[in-house]
Amino acid sequence: MQEVCDIMKSMDFFAFHYTLGMQFYLQGFINQMDYILNYFSPLLLLKTLFAPWKKMIEVDKSPGFNPQKIFEVFTFNLISRGIGAIVRLVLIFVSFVFIIFGFLGGAMGIVFWILLPFLGIPLYNKYQRRPENYIRNMMFDIKKSLRKPLEVVFSSSAGMFVLNHLGITNQAALADAKEENLDISKFEPESFTQLMEHIMVSNIYPDEFFRKYSVKKEDFKYAAEWWDMARRDETQIGGSGIGRPGLALELLFGYTPTLNQYSVDLSTPFSFSHHLIGRQDEVSRMERILTAGSSVIIIGPPGVGKKTVVLEFARRAASGQFGTAMAFRRVLEFDYNSLLSQAKDLNEKKALLAAVLEEAAYAGNIILMVRDIQRLTHSEVEGYDFTDIFEAHLEKRELKIIAITTPAEYERFIGPNLRLRKYLEKVEIAPPSKTEAFEILIESAKDWEARSGLVIRIPALRKILEESDRYITETPFPEKAIEILDGVITFVQNKKAIEVTSDDVNAVLAEKTGISFARLTDSEKTRMGKIETIIHEKLINQDSAVSLIGKSLRARTLGASDSSRPVGSFLFLGPTGVGKTETAKVLAKVYYGSEESILRFDMAEYSGREGLERLIGSQERNLPGALTVAIKNRPASLLLLDEIEKA
Repeated sequence: MQEVCDIMKSMDFFAFHYTLGMQFYLQGFINQMDYILNYFSPLLLLKTLFAPWKKMIEVDKSPGFNPQKIFEVFTFNLISRGIGAIVRLVLIFVSFVFIIFGFLGGAMGIVFWILLPFLGIPLYNKYQRRPENYIRNMMFDIKKSLRKPLEVVFSSSAGMFVLNHLGITNQAALADAKEENLDISKFEPESFTQLMEHIMVSNIYPDEFFRKYSVKKEDFKYAAEWWDMARRDETQIGGSGIGRPGLALELLFGYTPTLNQYSVDLSTPFSFSHHLIGRQDEVSRMERILTAGSSVIIIGPPGVGKKTVVLEFARRAASGQFGTAMAFRRVLEFDYNSLLSQAKDLNEKKALLAAVLEEAAYAGNIILMVRDIQRLTHSEVEGYDFTDIFEAHLEKRELKIIAITTPAEYERFIGPNLRLRKYLEKVEIAPPSKTEAFEILIESAKDWEARSGLVIRIPALRKILEESDRYITETPFPEKAIEILDGVITFVQNKKAIEVTSDDVNAVLAEKTGISFARLTDSEKTRMGKIETIIHEKLINQDSAVSLIGKSLRARTLGASDSSRPVGSFLFLGPTGVGKTETAKVLAKVYYGSEESILRFDMAEYSGREGLERLIGSQERNLPGALTVAIKNRPASLLLLDEIEKA
């Protein structure tokens, strides 16, 4: 109660209440009336008053003149239009009731807003918590407070959020800072991100600080951006868009009872976040292609985010953010496996598929998403070829399809199929850049934090990004990074921890790749310094070779060499029996802990063209190579190419 009284005494509150507060109220009032008008659409109801009920009409296709059939068709269509007219008249009446009460309620609300200012307190508090206002108040405190600027920054909720997500204590952030380098007397940031960037470019922390806590300057910016986005979502005032299609529009679309059994509506809200980072051009191009009457085929490697693009397209279409032709379309993921499993023979499968496609085309508001469309249009894949059915519906330009496939499958099965390809325009989805992948990873982390209550540190996310890029080559971004994050979350939850750290990421990556990502302990660093002595315990003489091996291993292990290259590449020369293979065994045991870490290939067995194909594989014959498979399965190994001169 005291807080309410303090706010009421503030001149800032009254200035807000009768200016911006009134604007927010009026905008909310306008949005409410827009929603009512869109939901009922009385003008469209009146315009389509005698349209058939849900497109239910009958057409006489029987040969000859049949008075009875003509009468039946006429009667059915008359009843359909009559039902449609009755329902629309009722909706027109109801819409006017809602419009009148909505207008009167909004008008009375204006009076109450003017006479009872305390009604605006919740809105005022929410407005003050917006990032731009929050940072303005913080800068005012910094300039007027007797405390040091960094103390004000890092003791705030935003500052504590950043430090928690970096794994740095408030005391450490203040103790190691050189505040004399920081000048914010004339700086007026509009977000916490801008303030944090200014602090970082002021070089208030020495390089040793960042090494000590395993963070980078950019991590402060990423954590601040995270806070800004979260606070912006929390303090959003008013909605955007007019929501779902109105009743008048829904009445113009047909029923899809069969299709509903074998599809999932992608425009419905999901329990997980699928915010689209980048790809805006691809979504816009999909809209243009579908508006022009063609269908779309999305091409990209597995895990690149093809379905996320479709989900974003479905969300925008369902909320009316596209043009008239694509607004309020339903994007359905077609489960053709369930459909075809209901049929006993090929003819029945064709009939079922044709019926569903006809239903989707006739409804007028359906866009079908078809995964791996080559499974339905090429007999070599699943034994089916329904190209004729798709062609018959696509050439009418009434059926809209978003097909999804990979580049290899497109070139092999869809590209040569001219009957189908001419109706599908390509939209290629390339893997995102590392910067975009990191933004996607942060979005996923935000979703995980909201669901699990964990604190996911920025250095842990950066570790996921860098190591997945280096060691996981089969899966592209963003899937490989998100998969590792999911595994790390499960790992942390199982051990009942509350924070996700880089050490947790190291443990999960070690399980996944077989490579140790743990930081070197003091004993291990000492061991690396004496590696020549350890090798000589098992190998007699060869001082020059052992010295070079030791230098190479220390340079890589201690971070002094290029981490994108092998730990070491050695060519052992010498006569038979001098100890070349034995040196490799000792090296494997010392560095990896066991001789079982050796991948040995007798190159005499891989001479000639046929041997080369067995070694590295053949794309033409679709054969994997012994060498490539071995390295893929055990990347942390010593590769021994014995008798390489014979290959």
